[in-house]
Amino acid sequence: MDLKWEKIGMIGIDAGLCWIGDPCYVLHGQNPKEIGKDWDEFCSILEAAEEDNGVYNFDITGVCVTTGYGDGTYPVFVKRNSEGRISELKVKFI
Repeated sequence: MDLKWEKIGMIGIDAGLCWIGDPCYVLHGQNPKEIGKDWDEFCSILEAAEEDNGVYNFDITGVCVTTGYGDGTYPVFVKRNSEGRISELKVKFI
């Protein structure tokens, strides 16, 4: 079966970074210590973690990546399995 990428929308980036993770970790002030207590601390942690060419892995909390050319609007695509469930996600930065 040839499953195709389906465009589902766009994301706006205003920090040159894209975060993929469970929102329960960042909503309602439940930030785990791995990502810092606020934006400034989060940025400091990212800066200190300069590894893997712009990929930052925060255990089970999430993953943060740099976004190609930085700020902008980027298309988001998904692939679905034979049951119609989302099996893959792709954000095209470049």
